Amino acid sequence: MLVLDGRGGNEHVADADLVRRAKGGEEWAHEMIYRRYVRLVATTAQRLLRDASDVDDVVHETFLIAFEKIERLIDADALRGWLVRIAVSRVHRRFRWRRFVAFLGGEDPTALLEDQVSGEASPEQRAELALLDRALGKLPLKLRTPWVLRNVVGCALEEVAAACECSLATVKRRIAEAEDVVGDYVGGEP
Repeated sequence: MLVLDGRGGNEHVADADLVRRAKGGEEWAHEMIYRRYVRLVATTAQRLLRDASDVDDVVHETFLIAFEKIERLIDADALRGWLVRIAVSRVHRRFRWRRFVAFLGGEDPTALLEDQVSGEASPEQRAELALLDRALGKLPLKLRTPWVLRNVVGCALEEVAAACECSLATVKRRIAEAEDVVGDYVGGEP
């Protein structure tokens, strides 16, 4: 029998039940939502930002906004995609801020993909990631975001479309455009 009182055994509670209980003010449900999706939100933020210094802030802001606005989540089964959409929104806000700072003469710090891998990565893997990073750096944000969400974070196409606030057809087209640029660049035609 599944225990739903916040004292344990909650790992298998469906998202819809967690959302319903969080809306009802049960703090353990907030904690379970956080534990279940913090890694997804952090990975999404890190892959899009390419700068570890902002990841914690994006994660914090994402869950703060999510718990503040959880009453507005109509489809409780869409919790995962909703959290990704909030995280992408926070990342885009950071990009807008970076452009503003760069406009004023500041710098836009970014971390390379090869710097985000484990220390166990081979030199060949690091070289491939550096090449991929250069290709992704050539993409505009509207193409890079759906490509990273789909190919790096592993989101479903519907979640990518929701996070990018565009239609499924548009997100498929953007991913295909990004694939062309990445393929050309990584294939030796930068």
